[in-house]
Amino acid sequence: MQKVLEVSSGEDLSQFGRLLWQKKISHQIHNVKNSQILTVANNEQAGQAAAYYEQWRQGLIHPDKSDSADFASYFNFGEFLMNFVRAFSRAPLSLIVIIACSVLAFAAPLESMNELVRAMLFPDFSFGTRLINLETVVDNFTYLHFVKMLTPILLHGGLVHLVFNMLWVWEFGRRIEAVQASWLLFVLIIVISFCSNTIQFLYGGSIYFGGMSGVVYGLFGYICLWQFIDPQKMLALPGSLIFFFLLTLFVMTAIDLDFVADEAHIGGLISGAFYGLIAAGISRLRRRVLK
Repeated sequence: MQKVLEVSSGEDLSQFGRLLWQKKISHQIHNVKNSQILTVANNEQAGQAAAYYEQWRQGLIHPDKSDSADFASYFNFGEFLMNFVRAFSRAPLSLIVIIACSVLAFAAPLESMNELVRAMLFPDFSFGTRLINLETVVDNFTYLHFVKMLTPILLHGGLVHLVFNMLWVWEFGRRIEAVQASWLLFVLIIVISFCSNTIQFLYGGSIYFGGMSGVVYGLFGYICLWQFIDPQKMLALPGSLIFFFLLTLFVMTAIDLDFVADEAHIGGLISGAFYGLIAAGISRLRRRVLK
């Protein structure tokens, strides 16, 4: 966001804000102590907003009273579609995952336990008993069992759960797709899903879990190891974000809330970091050999 101007908190910017919406300039007004700070999306809009502000102060321009400038009139579907296509071209797999999880959040909400949810839950390898016999599991293992070991990541319980995970899937997924490849991200998600879900089943003691948070922590761990071992690949995260994620994991694990899949978080982080350790190590070694 670009800062346009800073004025006294006593100045009424409501009509100027209305004017900017009518001019299709997205903006925010922040109240900071005794002042108001106006910010816009980019430098071009900053120049336009500053010019409009001077004209508005001099009474040369006013918002159209007949124009409500509501969200529906401001929203441009064509522009939205173009932005979506651009985003899809840069990070197709990340968007596909987000769309799939969003659709299933309504078709198969985790808390409803409908038939679709039950079909996507982790398989019960105790086969109706309280004990897991490895020989029995191997003898009865099918391709469907493998798929069901992955599908819990697509299930979410509530809008907050969904939105939080999808924001981080986009943030981490697009970084990986920008530097590496979509198919590599796909393999990474499969590996992390398999590991985090299995650890959650073995140590959590139930098949009734779901969500992308284990994968999110796995992608986080993967990027961190690349950043540490092979920084030349430009796959990195800011230090403040790394601190935030590690602190959040520590706090959630310490609190030990019943509805939080701590085992999946830890399993995802470990598996993603281990995958990143191997992949980044091979990348760095290969580059040294080729020199």
